[in-house]
Amino acid sequence: MSINEQHWVNCPQCQHRQLVTIWSSINVMLNPEGRTQLFNREINHFRCTKCGHESLIPLPLLYHDPERRIAAHYFPPQSIEKAEFLNQFDRQGKFRAGDQVDFEVPEYLKDVHVVFNLDELITYIIFRETLLEFHERESPNQEFNPDNSLPDSYN
Repeated sequence: MSINEQHWVNCPQCQHRQLVTIWSSINVMLNPEGRTQLFNREINHFRCTKCGHESLIPLPLLYHDPERRIAAHYFPPQSIEKAEFLNQFDRQGKFRAGDQVDFEVPEYLKDVHVVFNLDELITYIIFRETLLEFHERESPNQEFNPDNSLPDSYN
């Protein structure tokens, strides 16, 4: 599910109050434009209509693509300093949110990749998409043989 809500936000520069869309979750199957907006830095981005000040709205954002089984969760870096945030993870850094809900959590969401920078979120999404495309091009029945992967000049 994609989740976004309208919130009144004050500009940190001039204090002008305006309505802004805040995203907490982007499901790209339901909102394919969400991926493009994220990559264009339009998600949770504040631009003051009065003074032009621009900044990131530092709130958590879950990105998930059920078809490709990609899940990554951005948290503002300041989150690391809070016990309530750290309590959401086990000692190995695995997110424990699935333990706290009364519905079936898809397997790919149980192993969500956590990031603390939006550039890292975008890079991780590109990595996972590239990795999937790479493996789709490979023959699923072909066993790996290092000799087959070398150019003829090496044999």
